[in-house]
Amino acid sequence: MKMPEELDLELPPRTNAPYDAPSAQELVEAVKFFISEELLDEVPSTQKWKLRIASNVLAIAGREIENYEIDKQSFENFLSSLNMGSERELSLALRNGDFDNNLGTILTKLMPIIEIKLLVANPAYLVSENKI
Repeated sequence: MKMPEELDLELPPRTNAPYDAPSAQELVEAVKFFISEELLDEVPSTQKWKLRIASNVLAIAGREIENYEIDKQSFENFLSSLNMGSERELSLALRNGDFDNNLGTILTKLMPIIEIKLLVANPAYLVSENKI
């Protein structure tokens, strides 16, 4: 048996400052694991679908947390490429017909944003020969 002074008592590296470990991502993953791997087998089959829904919700939240910064930047770049300051501004411009002559360009620029949203909602939506 190791003596206390021999034990490795170093704290894990802080990767989500200013918060302490575990990170929000790690917490979400832990609860998702508990629901899907441990609790699911212990509840009646009539309740399992509720746990699957909760597990799917946690998976979505985890992907949002994990990808937030890069996805936010991609969306801001998309809006900026159209000289728009917000999603609302873009909606109004589309509604007013400001882009009617450039809808192909809008679609081309919008497709990566749609893919980001689908990857967060459910990566299986994009599983094909051409994707993921």
